[in-house]
Amino acid sequence: MIETIWKNFHQQLFNFINSKVNDPATAEDILQEVFIKVHKNIENLSSTDKLQSWLYQICRHAIIDYYRVKRLDTTDENLELIIAPQQDNNDQEQLNRCIRALIADLPDKVSDILIESELKQSKQQAIADKHELSLAAVKSRIKRGREQLRTKLQACCDFEFKEHGPEADCKNNCGCEG
Repeated sequence: MIETIWKNFHQQLFNFINSKVNDPATAEDILQEVFIKVHKNIENLSSTDKLQSWLYQICRHAIIDYYRVKRLDTTDENLELIIAPQQDNNDQEQLNRCIRALIADLPDKVSDILIESELKQSKQQAIADKHELSLAAVKSRIKRGREQLRTKLQACCDFEFKEHGPEADCKNNCGCEG
């Protein structure tokens, strides 16, 4: 039965997973995990009429698990360390100038909110109220802005995180003052 499920649903499930993770190798890994779960739990399927929805439910849970693990591994914490001011450090001040320039270069919808959230340390609900947005929209823009900023920073600077905070070697490929 597992072979039949594989033949009938492999490509369809792969496409679904890949549309959510946007990386074929990762999608293939998740699909393998899905089929391991299917193999282990096939006897729990109450009706073959529910097979397709059951498979997609397993896929959704596997995708959620993937992002849960990825969130734990993400460098958002490191990004917050970079943005956090350390006034006694000339390198940090130089990096902050670079960060401000890179944030200003982001789309207005994202940069304004990122400046308020990360640099001015405003509460997300206050930002939502000010911009007449939902809290979820503000959180989404902050997340998107962090990702865009991280990409720009990685193109511009090399980072090394030490006990006392980040050290950056800015290559000034981005036109900032780093």
